[in-house]
Amino acid sequence: MTASDGHEKASSIALESGEGGEVAVPQHGPEREAIVRRLKLKLDLRLVPYLALLYLFNALDRGNIGNARLAGLEAGTHLVGNQFYNALSFFYFGYTISQIPNMFLLKKVTPSVLVGVTMVLWGVCSTSMAAAKSYSGLVAARFFMGVFEAGIGPAAPVILSFFYLRHELAWRTALFYGSSTFAGAFGGLIAYGVATNLAHEKLAPWQLLFIIEGIPTIALGILTVFFLPNAPETLERWFVTPEEKQVAIERSRTGYNTDTTALDKRQLLAALKDRKNIFSCLIYIGLNIPLASYTSFLPTIVKIMGYTDAKAQLMTVPPYACALVCVFAVCWSSDRHRSRGLHVACCAAVACLGYILLISSSNTKANYAGACFVAMGLYPIIPLMLSWVANNNVGHTKRAISIAMLNTFGQCFATVGTQIYKKPTAPRFFMGYGVCLAFTVVMVVVSIAFVYYLKRENARRDSVFGAPKELTPEEQLQALRGGVYDDHPSFRYFT
Repeated sequence: MTASDGHEKASSIALESGEGGEVAVPQHGPEREAIVRRLKLKLDLRLVPYLALLYLFNALDRGNIGNARLAGLEAGTHLVGNQFYNALSFFYFGYTISQIPNMFLLKKVTPSVLVGVTMVLWGVCSTSMAAAKSYSGLVAARFFMGVFEAGIGPAAPVILSFFYLRHELAWRTALFYGSSTFAGAFGGLIAYGVATNLAHEKLAPWQLLFIIEGIPTIALGILTVFFLPNAPETLERWFVTPEEKQVAIERSRTGYNTDTTALDKRQLLAALKDRKNIFSCLIYIGLNIPLASYTSFLPTIVKIMGYTDAKAQLMTVPPYACALVCVFAVCWSSDRHRSRGLHVACCAAVACLGYILLISSSNTKANYAGACFVAMGLYPIIPLMLSWVANNNVGHTKRAISIAMLNTFGQCFATVGTQIYKKPTAPRFFMGYGVCLAFTVVMVVVSIAFVYYLKRENARRDSVFGAPKELTPEEQLQALRGGVYDDHPSFRYFT
């Protein structure tokens, strides 16, 4: 159980070939390296893009209410006062209460079934918002959409951890979560196209927007049940060769995936008592408050800068495009240097710069640049944090619950982000920007403190136990059954 998991130790797993014999896979050397390269390429072309596509529609359905607002949602559903902001908050209420239950379901049913079924259900909720005629109908749809959307967000990093080693996770998670930034840009383009090119006698533009973005989600959910890989052991013969499948299983087991218990109560308690999760949750709380406000209110913020409704939809695209580039670049660097915390701190500092520009200047161009810096700083932190938590928790249940805790606390405080722009000082949101700036500073401070904590613990283990050693899958399983998890003397934390 070492942090330097680039060195793989193959276990003696025998798989049957198509002819009924056993497949011999070399444990090292150029031939094994070639098999690993082919396997990762196939996974990179199937698993990661497909998860990214699913999360693209997840983010589209979650964030399209901000675009729908500019297209007449409030008038169409007869919203008054703070009802729009309250409708935003109800999504996060539903999302929060279903985090940990969804992680339990991930262990009870296959990932493809959980993700596929919940995707169909949130697609139905998203589409049904087009039929909302009142505040209560909109709130109900948003609440249940939050309940079902929690099926994919926390599950995806766990699924990826079955197929990739620890130092390979951030880049793949970035490709997955990068689609949420692309969704922001894509959603703006769709909203602009609906507002300028589509007209319907009975359906308003905001209703068309919900329908156009909701129906494909339902179709993808049905496909997911049959197409999404569940684990290396279930990879199909048409997708990988017997040699590649064996290597996939071996890599998964060297990545601390040896436990097969559906739900380990000891791992659940270990996750709840783990002090590392306090640091992680504090960082994620600091992220979700500005992030929730940004995704929901960017169209409104851009409009207040002086753009028309249709132009405001279009002008939301560049900030997300800048963020997408940063997500890929930062997470590639994080994997390359095997560093998470310092990358989080640097990204949070960029977001701080953005909010300082938004607060300090009344110049439209400076404000727009600030909005771009905020997106460039916030969005890379999502895959960095999810990878960091997955890296530092051993055991399926402990890893899943830790990620669920991260999302639960983060989404609880995301409701704050939906309320802080109620009373703007046109064209400035001093209170909203100030609150977001404060929490981005919290991220900088806590992430640096967390790095120090983990480095000190790694140094302590080096001093007490000596250099870490590679553990066989059997030794890993024994450690899991003994309740040791990431406290094992040979485990070193990603910092």
